[in-house]
Amino acid sequence: MAKKKKKHHGHYCRICGNYLPNEKFTGKGHARHICKSCQSLPQEVQADMRRCNEVERAAFKYPMSRQDWKLLEKYAKKYKDMESGQFAQDMLDMKRGNYKPEEDTEEDALPDEIYEEEKIPFADLEDDIRYELEELLEDNINEFMIHKDYIPEGKDLKEINEWVIKEAHDAFFIQVVPDTAYNNLVDEIIRRIVKEWKEDGMEIRTYAESLIIMETERLTIRKLTRKDLERLFEIMNKPEVMYAWEHGFTKKEVRQWINRQLTRYRKDGIGYYALILKENGILIGQAGLMKNNINGEDVVEIGYILDNAYWHHGYAVESARACMGYAFGELNLQAVCCSIRPENGTSVRVAEKLGMSLCDSHAVLYNEKEMPHLIYKVERAEPR
Repeated sequence: MAKKKKKHHGHYCRICGNYLPNEKFTGKGHARHICKSCQSLPQEVQADMRRCNEVERAAFKYPMSRQDWKLLEKYAKKYKDMESGQFAQDMLDMKRGNYKPEEDTEEDALPDEIYEEEKIPFADLEDDIRYELEELLEDNINEFMIHKDYIPEGKDLKEINEWVIKEAHDAFFIQVVPDTAYNNLVDEIIRRIVKEWKEDGMEIRTYAESLIIMETERLTIRKLTRKDLERLFEIMNKPEVMYAWEHGFTKKEVRQWINRQLTRYRKDGIGYYALILKENGILIGQAGLMKNNINGEDVVEIGYILDNAYWHHGYAVESARACMGYAFGELNLQAVCCSIRPENGTSVRVAEKLGMSLCDSHAVLYNEKEMPHLIYKVERAEPR
């Protein structure tokens, strides 16, 4: 998405720390704000200068955190033959009272007190620094939306804000305090970017909307999240619901189940999905599509697990039919199948209502036990 560029007012170099008002800077992310002089230095020299800056920021914080001490100790050991390692060791010696100036040098006395880092509300920042933060926010929010395909909010937005504040700290050596002006700026940037996306003909949704895969008359079918753990445990803990597995799941097994679906979403683009009743927002079960290899053939299976409190209302057929339509329509598959225990008459009837026919059988090995299954299959109807 094309974005209008604002006039630059200069930057602080992230290597040497000098402010250059008239020099044009290029690059994104951590390559941003490196002056021409520092760009000409070898990469290992640039890296060592960066580490020296980190050592300085850590050593002159008051009070130093445990992470600050660890950073100094790590650099002193790992880079002992480089300036950053020697600088880190000097700071450690000074902090621990082991610092001895060389006899043939005269050094200014270090201050007896190390003052706490300056904290400045966003509204009180100088204009050029506020502009830098606005640009960083806009870039990161836009990049997030490009890669995630939804509007950042909650935890995602918090992580973006924390990163921007950290970048400001690293560049300007100040602790920016988010205030009402900062929060208003974040809201205004999101509104502006969403508007630009829509003007460019691109859809952008909220996180909750991005989870929705399909809908039926009575159900919203969406991706599972880790927040579904407690409700899924209520359902999957019942042996009668988990009939095909021959036992109710523990909470650990349900957590592993969710993680397996999240992996499937990333790897295969499909998996089990949550079934949400539109009328009250209750999660009543799962249905979805899974890649599998049965009798040496790669297939896609339809599966469903329904809370027994909602059996005999047609939800299994409704959700499975939606998944089948998604498989043939959105995924352009040629066939889907269903693997059913022979004694599970209810699931057999669901498969038959979907137009599936018995075509084969196989055995599933689970908990060192072979479980026989029937294979029902339906092929995509060719247009007349």
